[in-house]
Amino acid sequence: MTSRRRGRTEDAEGFTLIELIVVMAVLGILLGTATPLFVKLHDHRKSGEVRAELAEITQALDAYYYDKGSFPPSLQAAGFFAVYLQPGVQGTAIKDSWSGQGSYLYTLSSSPDQAQVWSRGPDGKDDSSGADDIAVVVHGSPPGNRKTRERMRVIVEQLANFLESGGSLTGTWSLDRVNLGLGTAYERDGFGTSFRLDAATFELRSAGADRNFFTADDLGT
Repeated sequence: MTSRRRGRTEDAEGFTLIELIVVMAVLGILLGTATPLFVKLHDHRKSGEVRAELAEITQALDAYYYDKGSFPPSLQAAGFFAVYLQPGVQGTAIKDSWSGQGSYLYTLSSSPDQAQVWSRGPDGKDDSSGADDIAVVVHGSPPGNRKTRERMRVIVEQLANFLESGGSLTGTWSLDRVNLGLGTAYERDGFGTSFRLDAATFELRSAGADRNFFTADDLGT
């Protein structure tokens, strides 16, 4: 009985050592496979957070342009940050997750107005919105056109009533606007340019996003 038990114990110890080596090898393989997968999942999650924040910034910029007829000079500008864009905890709404404490990058261009916001991406470097950077472009024309058309509808209604009552136009919008009973809010279109009203044809015109009259993007009635 004793010799049999001793043999089984020695065999068990031998098998345990082999199994341990196999388990270590398998764990090494699993770790080698899991680490890159974990990194990819982490990057994917962080990219999702960045895209969600950029979407919120896009909405805030659109709303700001609708009200002001221009984009803010910076994402931290007074009157934009914490007004149109909620700051989040410790101002995280404009902090780029790929750059530590750095903010998202922001540039403006004009004629037509355009704002670009981007994250440095997984490599943490500014590639001018290229390579792995995550970028969004916000155009001023959609909110500007919305505001322009809203104002034009009101002006046209007032103009119809004015003409039906025997009123006449001078051809100078600042004077005709007052005669129509419209306030200063109706002096300019959604891009900050004064309207034009033809005294002969009664055509109301906006210079559009490029702020130049008689170009392709003009809005008229």
